[in-house]
Amino acid sequence: MILMATVTAFEAKTRFGELLNRAANGEEIIITRYDKPVARIVPQVDNKLEQTRQAMLGLRALGESMRRRGLKPLTQKEIREAINEGRK
Repeated sequence: MILMATVTAFEAKTRFGELLNRAANGEEIIITRYDKPVARIVPQVDNKLEQTRQAMLGLRALGESMRRRGLKPLTQKEIREAINEGRK
């Protein structure tokens, strides 16, 4: 779960260091100007985690594409075997 806070542009300017610390601890900060969101400070995602997420999205899209074409989706066993083969 990502915590989220909203601060004004003035608050962001005066408390920037604190906001960076909060983001480093997993919190997302929305910065507003005239009560409208204009920017976000978000935690830096571990690159490996982001790569894993992108790979999973790609696999889901591939599976959906296969289903639309009438192809049989891969089984969990086939997926595991492919992963193990890629590790060799």
